[in-house]
Amino acid sequence: MLLAEAMALLGPAPGRRYLDATLGLGGHSEALLAAGAVVVGIERDAEARAIAAARLAHAADRFTVVTGDFAATAEQFVARGETFDGVLVDLGVSSLQLDDHARGFSLRAETRLDLRMDTSTGETALDLIDRLDERELADVIYRYGEERLSRPIARKIKVARSAGQLETAAQLAEIVRWAVRGHQQRHPALRTFQALRIAVNDELGQLDRLLAVLPKLVAPGGTAALISFHSLEDRAVKQELRSQRLSGAWDDVARKPVVAGEAELSANPRASSAKLRWARAPQAGQAAVPRDANEANDDANDEANEKAET
Repeated sequence: MLLAEAMALLGPAPGRRYLDATLGLGGHSEALLAAGAVVVGIERDAEARAIAAARLAHAADRFTVVTGDFAATAEQFVARGETFDGVLVDLGVSSLQLDDHARGFSLRAETRLDLRMDTSTGETALDLIDRLDERELADVIYRYGEERLSRPIARKIKVARSAGQLETAAQLAEIVRWAVRGHQQRHPALRTFQALRIAVNDELGQLDRLLAVLPKLVAPGGTAALISFHSLEDRAVKQELRSQRLSGAWDDVARKPVVAGEAELSANPRASSAKLRWARAPQAGQAAVPRDANEANDDANDEANEKAET
């Protein structure tokens, strides 16, 4: 998603080296490689890794796949002193995961509720539900799903699980629908699924760790581009990049997110929630340009607008 916009910001060219921190099926890496760049891709989903490796085999001399989560791998790169001319992070669930009903990411999936991006390790969503008590589960649904009805939802989930009536994603979707009731434009279980998925995969913890080392990962004059899909991710990216900008880590950061145009929205409705933010590192030997009054005012206005919307 936002492929053209991300490439315009990253400026791939022969001899330049990029990190695709969320490789997925390799679409962004393919565009970077087509411009002649060298690319390192990180992916923890074994199925996605295999598909991307086959897709990009024609550029094997310039493309490397690293197995693992992007936070730990980025920390390892920084520890070794490795930097990249550009870093791309495309957060959230991939189309492969959404469309594969065996993972339980789809509300209609009749298979065991899993929600792991890496199915070889960690607890599943059902494991998480079993481990947490009702109050803890409600807190997770509220914090990561921003769901105001988290308590009745958690209560229904725990009752259904105890009664042996919760095994699949489709069953969870119906349980939440029953707990919420009433007509809604979107399926009422979407926020609960988001919350469980974020908790199972430690998505916000991973993002925080990556953001902490991001300035050290980008070479002088390089660019970081991050695409988020929900308000929790976007808020974390915006606030951390701005904080790092104040400390002099970045020469400039996005004041407003880049969003999908009408053509992409028509072709891919999932792009409607995508927001792209970027940060540019100072050139070698140069300090970051101090913020001016207009930029500070823009930041304050953005914060005020965001609070008003929530």
